[in-house]
Amino acid sequence: MGWVTDDGRHEGYAVAVLADGREASAEDNPGGNSAWWCFDGREGRPLAVGVRAACDCYLGGGSPRSDWRGATVFPVDFAADFEWTEGDDTRGPYAEWWRTHVTPAEAATVPGDVTELLDVVRARLAELAEERPLATLTAVARLDGLAQAAGVRAAGAAQRRGASWSDIGTALGVTKQAAHQRLSRHLAAGGATESP
Repeated sequence: MGWVTDDGRHEGYAVAVLADGREASAEDNPGGNSAWWCFDGREGRPLAVGVRAACDCYLGGGSPRSDWRGATVFPVDFAADFEWTEGDDTRGPYAEWWRTHVTPAEAATVPGDVTELLDVVRARLAELAEERPLATLTAVARLDGLAQAAGVRAAGAAQRRGASWSDIGTALGVTKQAAHQRLSRHLAAGGATESP
């Protein structure tokens, strides 16, 4: 049983971690089940020493599915009560999944209305490029300026909220150095900025 975001883009769950540090899988269980609680050391199954948060991410729009794994291994003692519960939003794998994966991923997701507008602009510019190429180039120049201004404003807001140059680079699809090179001089003109 897992955790699914309202939009269905993220399906989180706990995975069993074995003593050698690898994740248990269905192949490790003679019964074929990969649920973390199956790895209790009985009936030929290996014993899990902990669990880790995991997510199957469905990015949509033809984007590939990506898998995320949490950094923390939460200890499991099958003979005692667990120190966490699977759906506890204050600690344990669910809390790590929500706080370190879902929340940042949702913050970086482009809203549907903006995606639709970008699709309309892309399609219209493609038509206009054949009909009126010089007008298209003028529109592209205006879009470049709008994009640059929006990028500077967004980078500044992201930094004020604690985002690093790595975070900004990831959002732009470039390295932190490329993001810094592209935006820092504009941010510096409007205020202080951190170095990469």
